Amino acid sequence: MTGSYWHTATRAGVTFIQYLSTFYCISKYGIFFSKVSGPSMFPTFAGHGDIVLVEAICKQIDGIKPGDVVICTRPVNPAENIIKRVTAVAGEEVVVYPDRDHAEIRKVEVPAGHVWVQGDNLVHSLDSRQYGPVPLALLKGRVIFQVWPQPKSVPGW
Repeated sequence: MTGSYWHTATRAGVTFIQYLSTFYCISKYGIFFSKVSGPSMFPTFAGHGDIVLVEAICKQIDGIKPGDVVICTRPVNPAENIIKRVTAVAGEEVVVYPDRDHAEIRKVEVPAGHVWVQGDNLVHSLDSRQYGPVPLALLKGRVIFQVWPQPKSVPGW
């Protein structure tokens, strides 16, 4: 009887590990859900608990293009994720107008392996205008659909 118990327990443990590994791979390299908070992407997202569907495979297959809404690690605080719109990719030039940190108009060329991201609500967004181009390695995925509170496709996808 004990041999049968250990055999069953081992099979259950292996099955659990397989499911856990599959879930990890799908959420890391496939699709995952993310919560949107804050006013930086208004009016695209209300920023009060919106839930979006994100696909992570775009980085490997067809790349990121201007207009895509992405989730990435905040360059100035790696413990935090942000949601922003890509406005320029490598090789493109961005004109940055004066703000609280810079008194003059600047032109910035996005270097290889980077993107320029900005919030849709520029007044309430901390983005590439403050911390510069974002390395592609910090991107977690592209937002493809808003699930909550009102299901809708995301502009730019």
